[in-house]
Amino acid sequence: MPLYNYKAIDSGGKVIQAVSEALSSDAVFDKLASAGSTVISITEKKDALNLKFVDEFLKRLIKVKIDELVMFSLQLSNMLGAGLSLPIALSTIEKQTENKKLKAATKKISESINQGKTLSESLAQHRDIFSNLFINMIAAGEAGGNLDEILTRISSYIEHEASLKQKISSAMMYPVILLVAGLLVVTFVVTTVIPPFVKIFSDSGIPLPLPTMMLYQLNNIIRSYWHIGIALLTAGWFGLNWWGKTSKGKMALDRFKLKLPLWGDLLRKVEIARLTKTLSALLSSGIPMIQALQVTENTINLAPMAAAIKEVNDSVGKGENISKPLEASRQFPPMVIHMIAVGEETGTLEVMLSKVSDFYDLSTEITIKKVTSLLEPMFLVIIGGLVGFIFASILLPIFGMVKTLRQ
Repeated sequence: MPLYNYKAIDSGGKVIQAVSEALSSDAVFDKLASAGSTVISITEKKDALNLKFVDEFLKRLIKVKIDELVMFSLQLSNMLGAGLSLPIALSTIEKQTENKKLKAATKKISESINQGKTLSESLAQHRDIFSNLFINMIAAGEAGGNLDEILTRISSYIEHEASLKQKISSAMMYPVILLVAGLLVVTFVVTTVIPPFVKIFSDSGIPLPLPTMMLYQLNNIIRSYWHIGIALLTAGWFGLNWWGKTSKGKMALDRFKLKLPLWGDLLRKVEIARLTKTLSALLSSGIPMIQALQVTENTINLAPMAAAIKEVNDSVGKGENISKPLEASRQFPPMVIHMIAVGEETGTLEVMLSKVSDFYDLSTEITIKKVTSLLEPMFLVIIGGLVGFIFASILLPIFGMVKTLRQ
């Protein structure tokens, strides 16, 4: 928070020169005026070393973890439910928070509320910590007078999202480690063991079999062009990342991901579960349909499905229902379309969305187990094949040498 040098005359006629920490110069003026002082001048205090940019950069490096957001929501919910005022609750949370970024944000939120702003408006000043979903649900809770219930629902939602990400990460961790370790071992053998081995047999005049020659040529390529390979991989990585951040690139990459066997099915199920759970939570909180769809669109990671939600939002704006544009997008299974259609007809859309979310949560867990059970043996076969090929390239020349000596 910036510091301001001010000069004023207090109610007793005494000239005061001091420093005040505030959100803006107007806040300093209001504070002095409310104390009965006459303001002469207010200027922002500049850092002599101009470290403001460095401070901002360091703040960006500090991340607020999911469990810290969950604890923030639960603590605030419990305190408000117990009858504590919002400023006191936030002040208490600030004292208990260890994360410096969240602690500073909580202090600023409390100060903003003391200046007359709502909690949702104050949270909106810290979008690097609080998502649009979080802010919109808080706004709905303020309008409906059930802020403590909304905060509990938010913490449950955040915890569910974190659990889902953890399951996917855990499922992929073992195969990835296995593949990377296997490739490192193979690279070590090819570049360290094979060359002297080949030299011994070449000096002995023994012809080398095809597998050994292939590994030897691979070693030569790695030793001669490793820097070019690293440069190409680095350029390709950064180029793909840059392209993936463009609208066309992200759309193309996400469509490719959805077409991948097993993995594409898993990604689709995860997004459907997230979409329906988010939309159900927003609608249950009293947020209007159009606003809820806009927030939901921003929570979807896959561009084709986000585009489908945008089309739904446009249709709802024209007075149409949800199910027809969802069906036209061809991004959602028939079961999802039918349940949403029934929810619209019976006026139980939030309930139906929640049921769809529960179903796809269970389906996602089953698919994760299926993907894991298939990937692990597949990677074992790949690594086993590479190791077998290397052993063959070493043993075949030895057999050839033994055969030559016997003759």
